[in-house]
Amino acid sequence: MESKENSARKKKIVSFLREWGLIFAIVIITLVATIIRPAFLSGKNMLNILRAYSTIGIASIGMAYAVIGGGMDLSIGSTISLTAVITMLIINNATVATVAPASAALLALLVGILLGALVGAVNGAILAVVNGRMAESFIITYAMQIVVGAIAQAIVKGNFQAAQYRSGLFKQFGMGFTPVLFMIVVAVVMQFILVKTKFGRSLYFLGSSMKAAKMAGLKVKQVRFLAHLICGMCAGLAGVIVVSRVGSASVLQGQNYELDALVCVAIGGTSLDGGSGSILRTVLGVMVIGFMMTALNILGVQSNAQLIVRGTVIVLAVALDVLNKSMKLREVAQ
Repeated sequence: MESKENSARKKKIVSFLREWGLIFAIVIITLVATIIRPAFLSGKNMLNILRAYSTIGIASIGMAYAVIGGGMDLSIGSTISLTAVITMLIINNATVATVAPASAALLALLVGILLGALVGAVNGAILAVVNGRMAESFIITYAMQIVVGAIAQAIVKGNFQAAQYRSGLFKQFGMGFTPVLFMIVVAVVMQFILVKTKFGRSLYFLGSSMKAAKMAGLKVKQVRFLAHLICGMCAGLAGVIVVSRVGSASVLQGQNYELDALVCVAIGGTSLDGGSGSILRTVLGVMVIGFMMTALNILGVQSNAQLIVRGTVIVLAVALDVLNKSMKLREVAQ
């Protein structure tokens, strides 16, 4: 009887943490940081956090699709870099008297998304051919990371590109609330697709069990292809926005974005084995990381200590996922 009571209590705690843990973490981080530094809660600082992490948020949304489907995409960092350098070339070549024309801004946005879609399509097509899951997606997208990074390097010969424009529509993409609005729109659309469409339900099914999905007549190759296509499109959009926000481009623009995205996806509660997850919770995961890192910076915590804290949070998120899975298995066994 006692063991059952302990199991029930543990289940309630895990369930609470999974449902409310992210919001609880954001509230605690905000309260502690505000008590020590009241400026943390200022509207300007809140906007800076949201704007700074909006591109990671968009990339994480795309990564969530790949992970829910039972894979991952390590090429999104290089995709962001490639998109960044090509976007900047387009804008700089079209700039007249330090003003970037609106038509060039829209073209750059379209080209960026299409470039990302192309990289995602190649990843998806290869994985579809080899019937790849997590291990295969790791290797294939890592190889694509190297290839795409080399292409970006070849295009600009490793040179740093500074913006030649000072105003125009493209500059607005990275200013004010616009990057946050991009992230919100992408999150809402992708969450709707995930929970309200046949493709979204198929993606969950595929991530849970590829074998069962095939037996059920699911178009496994098509679903996996589309998941990576969407992931690539999100990376492409993130690349355009980050260039607009920082006003420069380099082949290192997207460095470590793939790892940051995986971290946010894991913290958001998406199972790294696939088959479960939520876009809205992924965004909350991004906010936890954003608020936490900003708080640590404001409080003057050294970079090495920040990495330790970040790593600890990741371990806790994965441990919670493992604990939740083991409890479900015990329930099924009983």
